[in-house]
Amino acid sequence: MATADPATSAAAPAAARPVFDSGALDAAVIASILDASRRAPSGVNTQPWTLCVLQGGALERLVDTVCRQLPGLCSDAGHEAEFWRQYRLLPGRAPWPGPSWEQAGDTFAARADAAFGAGAIRGEADLHDYFALYRAPVALVCTIDRALGLGSVLDYGMFVQNVVHSAAARGVQAHLLAGWKGFSGTVLAQVAAQEADLLMAVLALGHARSVPAPVPIAAPAVSARAQTFVHWHD
Repeated sequence: MATADPATSAAAPAAARPVFDSGALDAAVIASILDASRRAPSGVNTQPWTLCVLQGGALERLVDTVCRQLPGLCSDAGHEAEFWRQYRLLPGRAPWPGPSWEQAGDTFAARADAAFGAGAIRGEADLHDYFALYRAPVALVCTIDRALGLGSVLDYGMFVQNVVHSAAARGVQAHLLAGWKGFSGTVLAQVAAQEADLLMAVLALGHARSVPAPVPIAAPAVSARAQTFVHWHD
């Protein structure tokens, strides 16, 4: 029997489509998660990150504003081009062109899945769920000073990873949603960010709701094979 090549296909993990309980998170729990997360290593002991916690009406307004833009985004090439421009912004430099696989697909939903969906965005309904934060009760909006270099982006990755692990240690699910960078303008306006702020990511935060294990989804791999970036020296 033929075996799937793990380099070209993969089963989307259950975490690709998180399911959140609708109950609110205690503010003390959120504060504890973030206080532990700040211990992430960073260059020359700087912590250049800023984080906004959105709940209740503030979260509902943000999700509603973004989700109302999705139909136009899926049908208008100009809107989509602006989404990708914002998605690719990095601190200290011009937008980058993105990897070759990022724009694969005939629809915006397919291109979004290739860039950040990991097999979980199969159509407009999944796209809506993604930008509805999978109905999580809390959103963490992560920003950084746009004047900083790419090294600070790497530091930020360690900080975000700390958030995910610190949340799990407290029985809370944290799910990174990098695709929200495409709505940077909308998000930054909602949180009254400073002009120097650049959106890095949004995390959905909440207690996981117990549901039957999802059936794995066969999805094409969207990352580069190891041989494209590994160099052997004997």
